Amino acid sequence: MLSLSHIFKQYGTQVLYDDAELFIGPDDRVGLVGPNGMGKSTVFKMIMGTEEPDQGSVTLDPGKTLGMLSQESQCRLGITVREEMQSAFPEADDAQNEIMALSEKLESARDHEARSALRQLAQAQINLEMQGTETMEARIAKVLNGLGFPQDSLNRMTDSFSGGWQMRIALAKLLLRQPDLMLLDEPTNHLDAKAVRWLEGYIATYPGSVFIISHDGDFLDSTCERIIDVDETKLNDYTGNYTDFKEQKEANRVALSNAYERQQKELERQQVFIDRFGAKATKARAVKSREKAIERIEKIEAPRAKERKISLEFPESVQSSQEPMRLRKVTVRYGEKTVLNEVDFKLKRGDRIALLGPNGVGKSTLLRILAEVEKPTSGELEEGRNVVIGYFAQHQAEALDANKSVLDETLDGLESRPEPLARNLLGRLLLRGDAVYKPVKVVSGGERSRIALAKFLLRPANLLLLDEPTNHLDANSREVLIEALQSFKGTLVVASHDEEFVKQVAVDSYSLADGNVTENRVPLNAGKKK
Repeated sequence: MLSLSHIFKQYGTQVLYDDAELFIGPDDRVGLVGPNGMGKSTVFKMIMGTEEPDQGSVTLDPGKTLGMLSQESQCRLGITVREEMQSAFPEADDAQNEIMALSEKLESARDHEARSALRQLAQAQINLEMQGTETMEARIAKVLNGLGFPQDSLNRMTDSFSGGWQMRIALAKLLLRQPDLMLLDEPTNHLDAKAVRWLEGYIATYPGSVFIISHDGDFLDSTCERIIDVDETKLNDYTGNYTDFKEQKEANRVALSNAYERQQKELERQQVFIDRFGAKATKARAVKSREKAIERIEKIEAPRAKERKISLEFPESVQSSQEPMRLRKVTVRYGEKTVLNEVDFKLKRGDRIALLGPNGVGKSTLLRILAEVEKPTSGELEEGRNVVIGYFAQHQAEALDANKSVLDETLDGLESRPEPLARNLLGRLLLRGDAVYKPVKVVSGGERSRIALAKFLLRPANLLLLDEPTNHLDANSREVLIEALQSFKGTLVVASHDEEFVKQVAVDSYSLADGNVTENRVPLNAGKKK
């Protein structure tokens, strides 16, 4: 159905792809994986035609349709959710408009014109029925409910929703369109666990092909039957889910390493003979034979070392008081909606707390109140002595200054401007060499997330407040962030739908629902209190 042939793509001096190949057939379920900044989103853009390969071709079978969910919001503003959902069925709108036009024509048509208009009207009605308009409302309701939208969402304006919910609106519209090939770029980033499970089930029965970029290994395990690995300018194809892919890739790496070592030993053995007897006339024929044999051998390239894990460190900070933060009867309202209702919440030094609950229950709001970037409608916030807050917002990467260089943006706001420390940290986040002088606007979405993380980590804190910190981080970055948080000596509050991440960095948890914050009695039994 779709093929990429002999693709070459280059940005500046960086070659993303060289003679890369890819094929996706009908009903395929394919995952696309690889480190951030290696060109995964570029593959999607070339398929959609918004970018062209420098060489090679992208071919889609005639009559087949494409649809893509990108990491940037595609939700139209200024209309209702109902209007945005109905726009997923343009053929139905065309058929309805044709019926209205033909009905008006019939009112003044003569006999022969009326017969022709009646035939056209009958065909237009058939076309409308084929679009499933009778079930359209039910289909819209099913998708919106599965993605966690409240029942009153249809008549709300799209711009009344947060950025994360607008991404869900865009996803819902794409699912309703049902293109023959659906491209999903990090679809789980703004979904809670319940919505992710629903999406997994939807993809399992989707009447088309699905191509997914994701760092969520569990999601890829549940949805994909093939994995495409972006590696060394190629698109390497593996059969099986994400777990199968990791096992196969490691087995291939070990096999290649063993083969390389065996060949090197054999070449060394032959070279020892050549060096020893090269000057002896009696051995000249044997030496020449071995030299030719070495020339004929197809050399195995030295395998790359295993990818170095990103090392992150939190700067030392002063110790806070025993009670860094307390909320008393805090209420937050947005218009008529009460998000937090007379909440009492206390942090003790060394707490490691996860905030749990579906989107929209107030986790981000509670973090913003604790970070003092938003004031409550009523109630009091009491901050203890020597509290130094580090706040990582859900859309931190979007707040970067696109016109500054990577290095300047990382150092922005720091009076001492510790450039060597910043470059060292960026290097650990795989932003090395001249890459630190690139404008932020030209780097990938994943690289932006790492820049935001570097900027966050350069600032000392003893109270960390993190809102979905693993969104857009690749597997390596996520693993090392976990290690860094586990070693953090201060107080930690995190909101995340990444269940495994939460279990590894938090000890206690609070659930949010109906404006209330309730402590869960069962510990997460994971991270250790400091």
